[in-house]
Amino acid sequence: MMFDLTKQERGLTSEGWENYRKMLLDRYPSRSSEENFQHAARQAYIGLGFALFAAAIEQVDTTPMEGFDSDALDSMLDLPARGLRSIVMLPVGYRDADNDWLVNLKKVRRPWGQLISEMT
Repeated sequence: MMFDLTKQERGLTSEGWENYRKMLLDRYPSRSSEENFQHAARQAYIGLGFALFAAAIEQVDTTPMEGFDSDALDSMLDLPARGLRSIVMLPVGYRDADNDWLVNLKKVRRPWGQLISEMT
């Protein structure tokens, strides 16, 4: 559907575009639904990163969250009926600095060398 919409909106017709479409149609439908879910989950984290960055630029607080009961959330939002499953949540808003006991505590992060592997 997105290929057709993009082609229509851009008036795009090219051999490269059609070859890319064919490659995707040959690859993804033959995968298991779990394999496609895992791929989509990794793709969602790309969007999550952009959302976190955009919120930070706008000085809006965010907290990416895993570890929630995804089955319960999926059921509440009726996601299975839409062929969807949750993997991460992103609360967005402004902190209540007067009632946030963490707001003035020093941030604690792993040292650079423990987080990043440099390759030369």
